[in-house]
Amino acid sequence: MTITRPERLTHATRRLLWTYGGSNVAGALASTFVNLFIFVVTGQLRALAIFNGTYFLSLTFVFYGVAWLFKRKTPLFAYQWGLVLTTLFYVSLLALLTRASAYIGWLGLFYGVAQGVFWFGVNLMTFDTVPAQQRIRFYGVSSAIGSVTGILGPLAGGAVVSAIPGIIGYVVLFLLASIMYGLTLVLSLRVVAGPPLGRIPLTYSLVLPWRDALWSKAFNSLVIRGTREGITGLAGVFLVYLATRQAWAVGVFGGVTALVRTGTSLWVPRWVTPERRVKALWIGTFGMTLAALVLVIHTSWPFVFIYGILTGFTMPWYMIPNAAIPLDVMDQDPNIGEHRVAYTLSREIGLNLGRLLSIAMLVAAYAVDSSPHILVWLLIGTSMIQGAVAILAKHIWARTVTS
Repeated sequence: MTITRPERLTHATRRLLWTYGGSNVAGALASTFVNLFIFVVTGQLRALAIFNGTYFLSLTFVFYGVAWLFKRKTPLFAYQWGLVLTTLFYVSLLALLTRASAYIGWLGLFYGVAQGVFWFGVNLMTFDTVPAQQRIRFYGVSSAIGSVTGILGPLAGGAVVSAIPGIIGYVVLFLLASIMYGLTLVLSLRVVAGPPLGRIPLTYSLVLPWRDALWSKAFNSLVIRGTREGITGLAGVFLVYLATRQAWAVGVFGGVTALVRTGTSLWVPRWVTPERRVKALWIGTFGMTLAALVLVIHTSWPFVFIYGILTGFTMPWYMIPNAAIPLDVMDQDPNIGEHRVAYTLSREIGLNLGRLLSIAMLVAAYAVDSSPHILVWLLIGTSMIQGAVAILAKHIWARTVTS
């Protein structure tokens, strides 16, 4: 059997990586500490669930607003506005500080709008700029860059918040993130703009899962993937802070996890050829489930850190091939140039349905039991069901190769 080798990245793709790297730095500095900030000012897991729930809810709808408002613009235009709005979100946190506890739902909605505009641009820019043969390498390098920034960002953020007493540490941290997003906006000016979004009827995205059997499988895989994404970010922050009551420990947790993820992200793309993608998904699923099972033993800080290390090692096996699933299905559409916006919207609906489902389960479980164990069991359950994604991917890739 001939093993397919990923192609080298083009000049345009490398420019895309540079601006993504800038946004990764800004996000790594502060995004981990947004959830911690919400928990510190409210002291409630329920507030974290509300913030993340309204965030994912607004993400779903804002994609449609962007597709309608920016139909004559390129995805790069949406990406740049996303950078501006995300900067304004951090500025709003600076303005509110401890008063943010009274506006948790509104802040979640605002963050969802800002990140929705940003990620709408990111997803389409990636599809427009990165050739199909380079996707595994692109996602591998992009994941590695994100991991490197993910090492330094949380460590630096944790150091700032811990070194400067009280709420002032968060002020400095969110100010640094705002400046970094501004610099990323400057970097984005060198990115190839790509074609405009076009006037595809937005309702087309709603019928895609029923109209196309192959996309239906991809859509289901996105819903399943979203169930774990909905709670992963807040779970790590909550469990570490609950075990240590130290902001710097949250930063160390993020940095150590990212360090492990960096090495795996650099190596996985060399091994995960098209012929091995399904096997990689199973390795990732088994690994993330094993990591979550560690927390059944105990939720003290050593076990939480073991969970983080195992997750950092195994997640690239799952996420790198997973990211290619919807794009490979989109390649099968002969009119993809006209339909790419509809596919992107459908993709986000699938992911956010899964995310909202896991948040809804968290809120329902919290009403019965407010202990951290509800997060642990949700992590285990949502990790185990990712095996269904591997099964769906096997059928999808078998069809895309033969079609």
